[in-house]
Amino acid sequence: MKPLLIINSAASAVDVGAFNAFAGVIMDIGCDTEVLRSMARLAGRSFTLLARVEPLGLLDEEALNLLLDSDVDGIVLSGCRGRADIQQLDVMLRVAEAASGIAPNRVRIHAEYGGSPEGLLSPHPLTGSSPRLGALIFNGAALARSVGCLEPTSAPHQRVAAPILAGRAYVVLRASEAGVPAYEMLPATTDEAAARWAHSLSRDNGFASVVCNSIEQATIVKTA
Repeated sequence: MKPLLIINSAASAVDVGAFNAFAGVIMDIGCDTEVLRSMARLAGRSFTLLARVEPLGLLDEEALNLLLDSDVDGIVLSGCRGRADIQQLDVMLRVAEAASGIAPNRVRIHAEYGGSPEGLLSPHPLTGSSPRLGALIFNGAALARSVGCLEPTSAPHQRVAAPILAGRAYVVLRASEAGVPAYEMLPATTDEAAARWAHSLSRDNGFASVVCNSIEQATIVKTA
């Protein structure tokens, strides 16, 4: 599968042809809705436009309505804690779609795991949680920060902390159970060796594809 690309507002001026090389473009938390709207209306756009939002407890309904008014195709829920979060976001989207006159279930959900470690311990299955569920994303860097993993002192791209290994396995298995693809966020690096190693590790561990942090990183991955 094609990779996803995560960017902020400042990186939104890239040519549409470069964005079309990705399955989807994720606009990071806090991106201006005018930027989202202009991205959604790019002539010749073939990529899915996703908006990454705060964890559910911090997600404001008014902000969600604004995102839908910007014509995004989907929501990336950061810090997902499992089935209940996905179902609650599904309900919030139903209300927002009705208020905005959008067809029911048009807006998809990508559940991002890592920022809330308890989500990786949930025993509840994701099958049937929401017809909107389109993919799972594993954010290893967020998990490392949330549990206090120390940075390796040598060969950082060839050492993986135990919580990351467990989280990676959980997301791949949950995605398989739910019948959706799993993506892994690559480390925020343009070091060629590190990016190639991380991409290879994702592929070997069952991820359908990766989330790149820049066009430059995607170029490295493409040639890997």
